[in-house]
Amino acid sequence: MIDKHSCRQIGVIVKTHGIAGEMVVRLFEEFSIDDMDAEFLFLDLDGGLVPFSLDEAREKNQSDVLVKFEQVQSDNAALNLIDAPVYAKKSEEDTEANISEDFSAYQLVGYQCQAVGHGPIGEIVAIRDISKNPLFEIDNDGVELLIPIVEHFIAGIDDEQQLVMFDLPEGLINI
Repeated sequence: MIDKHSCRQIGVIVKTHGIAGEMVVRLFEEFSIDDMDAEFLFLDLDGGLVPFSLDEAREKNQSDVLVKFEQVQSDNAALNLIDAPVYAKKSEEDTEANISEDFSAYQLVGYQCQAVGHGPIGEIVAIRDISKNPLFEIDNDGVELLIPIVEHFIAGIDDEQQLVMFDLPEGLINI
């Protein structure tokens, strides 16, 4: 199985397109079709990354890309993949990037989280971009926590331990 730490989430499958298994991937704002220039993309299915062989990717509009995977040959098969997070393998540049320069919240997917005054609060499993308001999606033993991606909420990041420390306003989380 592919390790999530060696990949980065670039978007989400939002709907099917046509009847031959083609799908629409909505890319996160900082990504483009160039980030899909790979032999495989990975879909987060049941908590693990599953490789899908990319047959074709073409731009639909600025944020949407039409994709066709070798393993998906029908609309019914594609329907089962709607809402699946889409990951691409990190490049050498991504793994060597300095967090302070070109910081991306997507680099934190897979990191454990702690909150000042609360202790451990779970793992960042995805980034949600709801109406241009990005949120960390954190899994806390099966309970979903959504925390706005706001710079002053992040008290520190430890890349070695893959840990994010949050300093959140009182009442933002009720654990």
